[in-house]
Amino acid sequence: MEFGLKDLLYIVGIVASAIISFLGTRHKLKEYIRDKNDLLKEQINDLKIKLQEQKSKDDLQQQVIDQIGKQMDNLIPKLVDELKHKKQEHEQ
Repeated sequence: MEFGLKDLLYIVGIVASAIISFLGTRHKLKEYIRDKNDLLKEQINDLKIKLQEQKSKDDLQQQVIDQIGKQMDNLIPKLVDELKHKKQEHEQ
């Protein structure tokens, strides 16, 4: 089995094109992965910021609810006393 110069050049050409194709694809794949990684990191950071903003809003809402609760604790007994007083006046 003898290979001529043409056959050898043909085989070398196929191997060279396969190597070039592999390296090019590998480079493009690395770029794609890097770009996708950067995009995902950016999206994660945006979500972290939104989560922090939401936690701040939740904390503010809880503070308002607590303040209203404290005010209601003071006002409800006064309201009950006032209703009792009005009821007693109405009964007389």
